[in-house]
Amino acid sequence: MSDIGRFLLTVQITNECEYCLTCIQACPSGALTYDKCFEHDSDKCWYCESCMNVCPNNAIKINKDVI
Repeated sequence: MSDIGRFLLTVQITNECEYCLTCIQACPSGALTYDKCFEHDSDKCWYCESCMNVCPNNAIKINKDVI
């Protein structure tokens, strides 16, 4: 068995976002919400990339950092 390491996944919404909120509608886990600003609930997120795939401006990034 090899050690592949541990990762911290985070969702980032960049300045390219135009607040169409398509990502919120596409999120199957309800991890993204918007009330004057975006909120991401990492406990609910499946990191399935649905939000990234529907964003017309490619404004959503999932960062994978080694910890």
